[in-house]
Amino acid sequence: LLEHNEQQVELLESEANLKQAETRFQRTADLFKRGLVNQQDFDTASFQLEQARLRLERARIRMDQTTVRAPVDGVITERFVQPGARVTASTALFELMSLDDMIARVYVPGRHLTVVEEGQPAYLTSEFLPGRRFEGWVKRISPVVDPASGTFKVTVGVVPGDNPPPPGLFVKVRIITDRKENAVLVPRQAVVYEGSERYVFVVDGDRARKVRLDAGYEEDDYIEAQSGIKGGEPIVVVGQNTLKDQARVRIVNENGPAPAAAVLDNQTPAAAAGS
Repeated sequence: LLEHNEQQVELLESEANLKQAETRFQRTADLFKRGLVNQQDFDTASFQLEQARLRLERARIRMDQTTVRAPVDGVITERFVQPGARVTASTALFELMSLDDMIARVYVPGRHLTVVEEGQPAYLTSEFLPGRRFEGWVKRISPVVDPASGTFKVTVGVVPGDNPPPPGLFVKVRIITDRKENAVLVPRQAVVYEGSERYVFVVDGDRARKVRLDAGYEEDDYIEAQSGIKGGEPIVVVGQNTLKDQARVRIVNENGPAPAAAVLDNQTPAAAAGS
């Protein structure tokens, strides 16, 4: 709210002038009907009444302009002035961000330029908000690859929700470029790395069978096994780094299900990641 003493006085004065103009016009109109005043006097009173109404409307507008209102729903991200500061019509008071039109700008490796398309679904996560995930979609794609970084800019829209991410948050964005039905997923924690190769130990009876992981799409917690592993097969997730092929093993959680490769229908995304 801006200081409005002058505008308040102007508004009160305009209201009083309008009442006086209305009274004068009513008196003149009555005399005009009785033929006691001429047409010119009646027109003058009518004109003065209309002028008083316009002056009051102008005073109301000036008074209304002393209240600062947000043009959209959102949150104030920065304040540029303090209470009591002198401002003019061009002074910036606040920076306002609409939470209904939030975006994230990410830079995706250029090799994904042919597979990322507008409208593709995406989701956002942040290490500052563990366990939370925000839905989004590809809003705009820059057709230019930056020669210095080898990346292109993608603007991802954030689906409005009841608890949106705070503005300015650093996020990781995963864009879903493809889906596979009945994909076999292996927990990433079960993978053993040997140079450039990756392996998984599958429990076959009382033996651990070493299987080369023919990896397909990957997520944060799971890797797709394209061959060599069947859905539902028990796999070793603890102590596998010291195992040898065909080593004897024993399932320790006999009262519960053994860790197994999962089969997900229509839920395995291939993602081009940027942050």
